[in-house]
Order: sequence, then C-alpha cells, then structure tokens
Amino acid sequence: MNGKQAIIDKIIGDATLKAGEIAKEAEDKALAIAEEAKKKADEIIAEGESKKKAAFDTVLANAQVVANLDCKKALLTAKTELVAETFDRAAELLKEDSKKYCDLVAKMISAAAEDGDKVRICKEDADVLTKAFVESVAKKCKIKLTLDKEYAPIKGGVILVGKNYDKNLSLDLELQTLREECESEVAKVLFGE
Repeated sequence: MNGKQAIIDKIIGDATLKAGEIAKEAEDKALAIAEEAKKKADEIIAEGESKKKAAFDTVLANAQVVANLDCKKALLTAKTELVAETFDRAAELLKEDSKKYCDLVAKMISAAAEDGDKVRICKEDADVLTKAFVESVAKKCKIKLTLDKEYAPIKGGVILVGKNYDKNLSLDLELQTLREECESEVAKVLFGE
C-alpha cells in the first residue's frame, strides 16, 4: 500500500499544486479583468466629465450671448424711449410760448389751406387756437376758414378738413417727419454716439 498510497499522495499533491496554479491564474485573470474594467470605467467617467464640461461651456456661452442681446435690446429700447420723450418735450416747449405757437400754426395753415376749409384743433388748444385766431388767419390768406366744432385726436397743430380731402398739419405728423430726418443727430447729442 505504500506504493499505492505514494501514487495517490503524488496524484493528490500534483492535483493540489495544479489547483493552486489554476486558482492563482484565475485570480490574476480576475484582477486583470477588474483592472481593465476600472480603466474603462475611468475613461467613460472622464469622457462623461469632458462632455458635461463641454455642454456646460456651450450652455454658458449661449446664455452669455442671450444676456448680451437682451442687454443691447433693453438699452436700445431705453434710448428709443428717450428720443421719443425728447420729441414729445419739444412739442410741449413749442406750445408753451402761445404767440410763437400761434405764429407757427398760422404759417402752416396759410401754406396749405383752401377756401372753405374747416380748421380742426385738439381739445387742449381750444384756449389758444380760437375762432378769432382762425378768422385772422383767413383774413390774411383772403379765404374763408371756419373753426370746426369737432376736436382732432392730435397733440397740437391742426387738421384742415376740406370738401374733397383733409390735410394733416398736426404736430404729431410734423414731429414724426422731423424725427425721421434728424433722429440720428438727436441720438448723437443725447448719447454721444
């Protein structure tokens, strides 16, 4: 039995040794696979972080562009409103000196009126552009003019109501025309642009 037992022990010893080698090999493979998986996971995480940063940078850049555009838009709106207020204030200043205002309106009427026209004023000018004012302009122009009983929805100036057509001599229209002609100069004065 000694010979038989020795062979069995040898087989068991060889098998144990072989099993140890296989276990070591399997353990090494498992470690290599785990290391490779960790390396790939780190690469995926790094790629994800890179994509996340790129997406963040894109969103931030887009937000900055939108913010800049909104800022420019708000500034332009404010400037436009200020220019409009300037022209509105010019109309108010023009009307403050009633003699100069009447002279201006008289010249406007004289240049465009036809015999038989009605002069329609705004309600705010009723104390300045009176029936007597209209009659004096008519006398100077040597035509028949009457003060219309209706009021015009304008800020100043007049509307000449004729038989065939009306003539808009309102301050609104005159200032709008003036604004179109010199808005850029007004903006230069206001904003130094």
